[in-house]
Amino acid sequence: MIERKIIITGIVSKEFLQQVSAIWNNQYFESNVAKKLGQWIIEYFQEFNEAPGREIENIFYEKTRDSKFSKELAEEIEQDILPSLSQEYEDSEINISHLVKLTKKYFNERKLLIHSQSIQALVEKGELPEAEKMAIEFVPLDISSNNLSNFILSISQIRRKKRKPTTVLLKSWLRTSQGTILYGNYGSGKSLLSLLIAYVLGLENHEDYDIGEWTVRHPTGTLYIDGEIGEQEMDERIASFEWMGDQQRQYRLRVLSIPEYQMATEDSFYLSDRKNQLKIIEWLKDHPNYKLIVLDSVSTLFGLVEENDNSEWSNKLNPFLRDLRALDVAWLLLHHAGKDGKKGLRGASAMGAMPHNIFRLTNHPDKNVDDGEAWFTISKDKKRSAGKSFKRFSLKFTQDEETHKTDWKVTKNEGS
Repeated sequence: MIERKIIITGIVSKEFLQQVSAIWNNQYFESNVAKKLGQWIIEYFQEFNEAPGREIENIFYEKTRDSKFSKELAEEIEQDILPSLSQEYEDSEINISHLVKLTKKYFNERKLLIHSQSIQALVEKGELPEAEKMAIEFVPLDISSNNLSNFILSISQIRRKKRKPTTVLLKSWLRTSQGTILYGNYGSGKSLLSLLIAYVLGLENHEDYDIGEWTVRHPTGTLYIDGEIGEQEMDERIASFEWMGDQQRQYRLRVLSIPEYQMATEDSFYLSDRKNQLKIIEWLKDHPNYKLIVLDSVSTLFGLVEENDNSEWSNKLNPFLRDLRALDVAWLLLHHAGKDGKKGLRGASAMGAMPHNIFRLTNHPDKNVDDGEAWFTISKDKKRSAGKSFKRFSLKFTQDEETHKTDWKVTKNEGS
């Protein structure tokens, strides 16, 4: 039954063939009819990038002209298979995604069975070394594979997809699908600034609150993944911005606090784990109004063994950041400066490849450390888009302890 479904769908569905062609092997079919039809289907698809459809009948008559073609097999295909194929497909509601999964599972089972039978045949012949070698060399079918050729496109094919251009969220540097690293010394104010950006982007009256010359162009929801602060302090900090007004319902700031998650689940959650990355991606797919993700911070969320190793960044961070880019989500990655605060971004050179922007926070010389205030100058190390429009400036945050209100103002730059 499964072989018949595979053949029927392969004859009429290009979408189905695109998803299974990379693992298609006619030897996986058990029946001779399915093997022969499967061969014609995949050959046609590889040549024309289409499902054969009714052309399968012409292929059949052409192939069976060969005198060596089995008369019994030809009669079985002509009398029992071809007349009913199109009607069976039309009469059934085939779930392509589900059938793709079943096909991959079936092919994998057949590959294992054929391999096992070959090993058994060697054992029966007394050829044990060959049987052992064959058992060791078995590689399961990569059922997650995709046909790479489907993603190698011409410019005209790319244009036909009609992808939307990136959206400016915060003038002029925060855009969907682009990334920014925000770094500075411990306690410089990275988290505070990120929360302010996230809160203003979701405000109903966002036009009343600029951050220096940064103006909200398109409001959005923000997913803030916190590896350091914890829910209680996050609540306190977010509450200190609520004097500005309510956030729009569809753009309310969401927080995933890893300290609380880890305590409740006893799961050491690290975003360097691909499974955890995909969980976040799935959440973002389910919440399309959230076009910004804040990752606070590299050290606590990704658990890099050696920050100065390029492979650590390339293997553990970049796959996730590429997912965010493809999903048209902007990301803000918080990190720390070098030991003395003057050597720039801490870690391997590879981290500079992915972000469009790298901004540095340096403590303002007039900052009173004893008061615990946040006062810093924002400058750019890297700026791909609208680079000339970015102007270095300083922000000073103040807090009214009675009302728990946090406010900010632009001040003279450090050294000015």
